[in-house]
Parts: sequence; C-alpha cells; structure tokens
Amino acid sequence: MSGFLLDLFRHPHPIVVHFPIALIVVAAAYDLITIVRHREIPPGRGLLLWLVAAAGAALAVATGPEHDARGISASFEPHERLADVTLILALIVAAWRLWAAWRRQVVKGPVRKAAYTVLSVAAAVAVLVTGYYGGPDGV
Repeated sequence: MSGFLLDLFRHPHPIVVHFPIALIVVAAAYDLITIVRHREIPPGRGLLLWLVAAAGAALAVATGPEHDARGISASFEPHERLADVTLILALIVAAWRLWAAWRRQVVKGPVRKAAYTVLSVAAAVAVLVTGYYGGPDGV
C-alpha cells in the first residue's frame, strides 16, 4: 500500500471532518429558510440531513484522537472541547427532529421555534468555530 493510503487510514480525521462541517451548516441554513418561508418545521423536512450530520460529527470526533495533534497542542484542547459541544448540539437537534417525525408533530409556536432555531444555529456556529481552532495550524 502506498504511503498516501497508509497515512489516509492512520489519520482519517482531516478527511472525515469536512462532511459534518458542510452538513451542519447546510442543515441550519435549511432550517432557517424553512422557518421563514413556512413559519413552522414539518416533521420530515431536513430530518435525514440532521441525522447524517450528527453521525458525521460523531465520526469526526471519534477519528480525532489526541495523539494525532501533531505537535499543535496549544489549540488542540479548545478544538476538542468545541468538537464535543458541536456533537452534543447536533445530536440534540437530530433527536428533536426524530422525535417530532416519530410523533408527526410540527415544530411550531414561538417558544418551540425559537428554542429549535437557537439550537440549530448554535450547532452551525459551534462547528465553524471548531473548524477555526482545528485548522492546519490551529489558532
């Protein structure tokens, strides 16, 4: 096996991590557009997007071991903590959407919509800040 492929299997985090970044940001944008256009979130809309985003976030956290920091330990701790926060937020949003779909319940009403929107946008902000602290050289 070539050196590139071996390195790919030893350090998959830099490749895996881009999927949840894109998916969480797109899912949050989709939620915002849906809320603005429809004033509510139908139970099935965007559910699969959030489920795949949460699974991708879990995979990204799982493939980002501490020994792989490659000497960039100063920014690794905030990156690791922010990754955990991002994963928790993505799991909460995905669970909320799954619960709503299972119960065939529309996310509506000012308090529920606001709470859901805050969680969705917070997940997007968290994943972007996590990526900022985990870039090639960290911060």
